[in-house]
Amino acid sequence: MRHAEDVKTTAFLRKHIHYVVFILRENKTFDEDLGDYQRAGAWAEPHLDLYGPKDLPNLYHLARHNALFVNFMADGEVTAQGHQWTTAASDSDFVQRTWPEYYSGRGLVPNPGWTQSLLPGGASGTGGIPLGVDNPYAIYENLSVLGKWSNPWISYPQRLFLFNDLLDHKVSFEDFGEFVSRSQAGNISTAMKKHLATGFPGWDRMILDTYREKLAVNWLKAHPGAQFPHFIYIWLPDDHTAGRSPCYYTPNYYVANNDYATAKFIHYLSTTPEWKHMVVFLTEDDAQSGADHLNAHRTFALAVGPWVRRDYLETHLYSQVNMLKTTEAILGLPPMSQWDENAGVFSGMWTNHPDYAETRLLPMQVPVAFNAGQCDDYTLMRREAGASGHPLRPDSKWYIWYKAHQAQHGAGS
Repeated sequence: MRHAEDVKTTAFLRKHIHYVVFILRENKTFDEDLGDYQRAGAWAEPHLDLYGPKDLPNLYHLARHNALFVNFMADGEVTAQGHQWTTAASDSDFVQRTWPEYYSGRGLVPNPGWTQSLLPGGASGTGGIPLGVDNPYAIYENLSVLGKWSNPWISYPQRLFLFNDLLDHKVSFEDFGEFVSRSQAGNISTAMKKHLATGFPGWDRMILDTYREKLAVNWLKAHPGAQFPHFIYIWLPDDHTAGRSPCYYTPNYYVANNDYATAKFIHYLSTTPEWKHMVVFLTEDDAQSGADHLNAHRTFALAVGPWVRRDYLETHLYSQVNMLKTTEAILGLPPMSQWDENAGVFSGMWTNHPDYAETRLLPMQVPVAFNAGQCDDYTLMRREAGASGHPLRPDSKWYIWYKAHQAQHGAGS
């Protein structure tokens, strides 16, 4: 019975939708973001809400005017798994066995699929680490360029990732910020590199999502018509926040900036000719940072586009694997694992009466603010550089000032 429904839905999707956009954010439960969304009824628990309509005006608006998944699960427990489930419909045996070891905080180098620095102080994007370790562009470079960085090929699922399938089946795509597979020698293939937005920064807590959104929009504007990719994957991670770490942006500002950047990107998409045949999927990589009154794996998902029903609550139990299954159905791709092979295509949320109107963009309501606490010069310089979308590099004006300041006033000043 479900197979027949999948065949029917797939035929509908292949006829009307030719472009899929997958927006991935970081680490939120349903209640953490949408506990105050009253239209969700018993699916929402306001006592567990951390970020409400003031922080997330666009999320609440998009939920009201599109399809909100209220019974949607992240398939992994943490980021190490989450980015594999959202790009491979599985995670590897290696990741399943090893992620608790390096998440335990014992100083082990992570190997979830990203390239990681092997220098002391290792993980990129954190303050107080050796200069040169902090490199949000490492995911785009071969190891011969990077030097002392890990090669994560052993952590990949057997069938690799959606990007490999897109490449093999000649479906045009662009990847903004997600890692892709390397060879055992640590190289990213020339064919794959053609689909990587190498100027788009990966993990760096000082580079804001509004900058990432601007880069992605500028890239798409430079690739109109036949150059516009049929699949777009974009990572907007700032709702992860930096907690209460001194000198970083406050959690509320990170969340608000992420909300605005996400909505601004969707709004741009809604102004393009491709919008008439597009669907945008939005979700989080995992649900590890907050509480939920129904399930620790429950996060939210949105489907946005002309062919999506308005003001629709999807209560069917779905997960990230179903999102990939639906993407595969639209783009004519085979399954990558037993999980997406046996998953159902999204159904019930589609309409025969498309609404081509542009999406609305609501302004941020949270002012720029920083966490209290003592700031060292290095972190301040990282923040200053990040405000204009740059990491702190040896040749940057911020680092040159920092070294001159150290020389004049001493390293501890």
